[in-house]
Amino acid sequence: MTANGRTAKQWFLYGNDLDLARQELERQIRSAGENPSGRQQQLALISLLTYIGAYDDCESWLGRVQGHNQLIGQQSTYRILRRRGEPNPWRGLLGNQRQQQLEQAIAQRFDQGLPVSVDLVGGIGDQLETAALLLASRSRLPSPEALWLRPSGENNSVVQALLAEVPGLPLEPSQGLEGSWHVTSPWFRFWMGLRGLEQAPGALLQDPQPAPSGGGLLVCWRCKPDPANPLSSFSRSLPFPVILELYGRWQRAAAQGLRLLDMGDYSPEELQILKRLAPWVQPVRQQIRSLRDTRKLMAQCSAIATVDTSLGHLAVACGRQVQLLLPQFPDERWYDLLGRDGRYRQLVVPHRQEGFHRWQGALASLETKLGIN
Repeated sequence: MTANGRTAKQWFLYGNDLDLARQELERQIRSAGENPSGRQQQLALISLLTYIGAYDDCESWLGRVQGHNQLIGQQSTYRILRRRGEPNPWRGLLGNQRQQQLEQAIAQRFDQGLPVSVDLVGGIGDQLETAALLLASRSRLPSPEALWLRPSGENNSVVQALLAEVPGLPLEPSQGLEGSWHVTSPWFRFWMGLRGLEQAPGALLQDPQPAPSGGGLLVCWRCKPDPANPLSSFSRSLPFPVILELYGRWQRAAAQGLRLLDMGDYSPEELQILKRLAPWVQPVRQQIRSLRDTRKLMAQCSAIATVDTSLGHLAVACGRQVQLLLPQFPDERWYDLLGRDGRYRQLVVPHRQEGFHRWQGALASLETKLGIN
């Protein structure tokens, strides 16, 4: 704690007082606005309001600072629209003039049967979700054969290798397509939304080997740290002390034969603590080099539990049920994915925080579902 009663700049990452977090964030937004060179910092802070559920405040601030024309402001607007259930929230990422130009360009390509390559962007989970959605929606396009997909986000070579196994998925060849026109997946989904073409994401793959009855439990309690937005990755991850407390409660189940594979990325010091306090836990992060490796681990287990990370999307892509831990203010896509019929609603069992950064209720729900007391 500092002399003025505040800790480090991002102290609210580690607290659970939501009102105090909002007050501190508002203070930082005002302070950044007083600095002539703090424009981007101010917009980044305004964006964080959506991550603590203050969507109306975020929209108000964007209007006050005229941030809707900036990329980070448009991203915030998209999240606001999606949380509200607005039709086609992707429009928040584009200015009005660009919307019209984009709609006309894509429509013309499909009308002429010319190839359109959709660049799948974002993390592994984003790319898998979008690929599943586009495969499900493909038959509704004016010229289905004109659609091609190209993984272009994080670890795209890993995603490419998995999607190459999906029957009927139109992946762009490595050498490219003659005359192809590339558009990023958010913009293409905006165009589809204009025409009401989106279908709920379907299955990509089906595990060829069913999980053994009474087999192990595969878990991932942490998201990859996001240097650009530590609040998001921290909020979606279990703090290490909470993981230790959880494993302490599971000692009895371990003694009765629970086999647990933990995909979490731990520091050497944390691994030593886990080895000492929970020697029955099997860390498997070092075994994973590809999504195929993760699928092999999934095949060894009869149950999967994870925070909001790519393991959840991979499980759905492979037709596996997954227990999903969500923060109080989850990624807005989950409202859509879990709110309509489709593979996500069928396969994902959500366990959501009831309070800001408080995992106790969600974990109790998870334990009940898994039968671990």
